[in-house]
Amino acid sequence: MAGSEYMGPNSVLKQANGFFAEDMEGETLLYRLGAHKAIHLNQSAAVIWTLCDGNRTVQNIVDLLLKEYPGSEPDISSDVLRAVDALVKEGALLEDESGA
Repeated sequence: MAGSEYMGPNSVLKQANGFFAEDMEGETLLYRLGAHKAIHLNQSAAVIWTLCDGNRTVQNIVDLLLKEYPGSEPDISSDVLRAVDALVKEGALLEDESGA
């Protein structure tokens, strides 16, 4: 799955082992243990990263954020899809094969 796009709105994603997030001066950096690289997460991506816990589908995350931020429908859907795609391509999120 790493290096490709997530499978779709019913995909259940989880954080890959070996990654951890650190908040520094109002920004979130995602580190991979043993690698010399950090991924900068904006506020939206940091929330999405946290919500990808292996228990929610991508659509569940979109729905949850829509309830929290009414009036932002077009932005939320595209932000979640963009963030999930980028984090999957980085290998930071994996599809949870065990399901929700």
